[in-house]
Amino acid sequence: MPDYAALAFSVMADPTRRSILRLLSEEEELPVTGIAQHFPEMTRAAVSSHLRVLRSAEMVSERRRGQFRFYSLGPNRADDVVQFLHSVYQRDLDAFVQRAEDGTT
Repeated sequence: MPDYAALAFSVMADPTRRSILRLLSEEEELPVTGIAQHFPEMTRAAVSSHLRVLRSAEMVSERRRGQFRFYSLGPNRADDVVQFLHSVYQRDLDAFVQRAEDGTT
């Protein structure tokens, strides 16, 4: 799991990729051209390159219909990252709650 977390953090370090993920979280599915419309400063090829990275990290799914490619979120590997972060911070959170309950914060 930590290997996937490292990959996920690396992929999501790019602000364009985070924006694409956010966009796809608001839409059920979009074609490349629909995604590219939200990034007028980028070429469609550049947007496609970001989508390839997201797809290889299993953060988005691709569906082909004829010559068109449609993208959506999934498969949900983000759960792995959330679980990793939870395991990292849970001990600190538990200690904070204990101090709060003891009145020592």
